[in-house]
Amino acid sequence: MRKKILRGRGRPRGKHHSSADFRLLQYLALVSTKYEIDSRDFFDGLVEAWKRQESTCGSLSIERRKKTQDNPIFLITNSRKVVAQFSIPKHILEESNPLKGFTQELSSLRNSAQESRPDHYQIRSLRPGMGHLNMRVRRSGKVSIIKNS
Repeated sequence: MRKKILRGRGRPRGKHHSSADFRLLQYLALVSTKYEIDSRDFFDGLVEAWKRQESTCGSLSIERRKKTQDNPIFLITNSRKVVAQFSIPKHILEESNPLKGFTQELSSLRNSAQESRPDHYQIRSLRPGMGHLNMRVRRSGKVSIIKNS
């Protein structure tokens, strides 16, 4: 059975009281998963950048751009290319690895989605409402349709 994901309505489960905190932690878990960095190491890198202005974590560089009283702003880059820029509330930075549960949930959802859906489709198998598709056409006339996840 698939796990349910909070879609922005109602109060989030757990100790994070606002849906903005919940969405931010989901996003941070997504970044750490995408760049194959352990969630604990990624969060420790954010805390280190909060205290010391900058840090590195795997292939990512984390820089604290602005230090405000409650919400420091971070810039994350990968080989000088901007990955993300966002603010994190101070109360989240004072916790011990709040990303752990989010990363586990994200990896289990990705695994179940990859098992249940094929990546390549033929034109005859396309249906109305299918989104996030890329089409590759060769000069020979062969069409390859790939579903983005």
